Amino acid sequence: MRFSTLVTLLVPFLWADIGASVGENDHQEGGSMPGSAATVLTSTDAQIYGHEEPYFDLEESANVTALLGKTAVLNCRVKNIGSKTVSWVRHRDIHLLTVGRFTYTSDGRFSARHTPGSEDWLLMIHYLQKRDAGMYGCQISTTPPRSHLIHLSVVEPETVIVGGPDVYINTGSRLSLTCSVKYSPEPPAFIFWYHDDKLVSYDRTRGGVVVSTEKGVVTTSRLLVQFAETRHTGRYTCAPANSTPKSVNVHVIAGDQPAAIVHENNSGSCINTRTRAVSCVFFSILLAPRIFL
Repeated sequence: MRFSTLVTLLVPFLWADIGASVGENDHQEGGSMPGSAATVLTSTDAQIYGHEEPYFDLEESANVTALLGKTAVLNCRVKNIGSKTVSWVRHRDIHLLTVGRFTYTSDGRFSARHTPGSEDWLLMIHYLQKRDAGMYGCQISTTPPRSHLIHLSVVEPETVIVGGPDVYINTGSRLSLTCSVKYSPEPPAFIFWYHDDKLVSYDRTRGGVVVSTEKGVVTTSRLLVQFAETRHTGRYTCAPANSTPKSVNVHVIAGDQPAAIVHENNSGSCINTRTRAVSCVFFSILLAPRIFL
C-alpha cells in the first residue's frame, strides 16, 4: 500500500516536470527535435546548487538506437545520488515504468537494472517493437523532481543492391554487384553471396569471383567477376547476418545481341554516357514500327 501511494503521488510531479523540461527546450531552441534530450540539472548546474546536489552525466546518458525485435538498454548516469531514487517514465503517456530497482508496469518486456554503488540506472526493453520508439524520462526524486529525456530509435536494417532488379552485360565484360546494409546500429557479422541459391565460392584467380566488404555506418559488400561468362547468368542474393536478403537477376548475353548493347552493368536505362546514348538510339531505330513503308 505504501508503495502504491508513493507512485500515485509521484505521477503528477513526473507530468509537471517533464512538461516543463520540454517546454523550456522549445522556448530556447525553437522546437524540440525527435533525437534531442531535455535536462533540468547538469554538472554545471550542480556547481551552482552545491556539490552535494545530484546531477546527470550527459555523456553516459545518451540517446539510443536499437534493432527491432532485440533488446534496448537505456542508461541514466546520476552523480551524487545520495539517498535519492531514480525512476523511468515513458513520455508519450506519462507511464511510470520503474522506481529504483523495482519495475512498475504490467508489460513484462520492461525491467530495471541497478548495481548497488553504481551511478548507472538502466531501463531494459526486450523484444523491441516499433511503438516503443520515443522519449523516455529519467527522473531523480528531488524536490522538485529533476529529469533528463532520452530518445529511443527502433530501426530495421535494410538491404539494397545497386542496379537491380535486373542487370545486363556482355560476355567478357566485368560483372560488379554492390550490396549495402543501411540503418543498422552495428555492422553485420558477415555477408554471404548466393548464386541461384548456392553459396558463392570465392576464387581470386583470373576470371574468378572476388568479394570485398567494408564495414561502417553503412556496410558495403562488392562481388566482382572480372570476365563474365554465360555461366554467371542467374539470380544473385546478398544475405547479411542482421538484415533481410536482397536479390538481383544477372543476364550475361553472348555475342553482339541488341539487348547486350543497350543494357550495361548496373543500369537498365539509356543514360550516363555518349556511347550508351548512341547505342540506345540505334536500338530504338531497330525496334521502331516501320510506319514509312
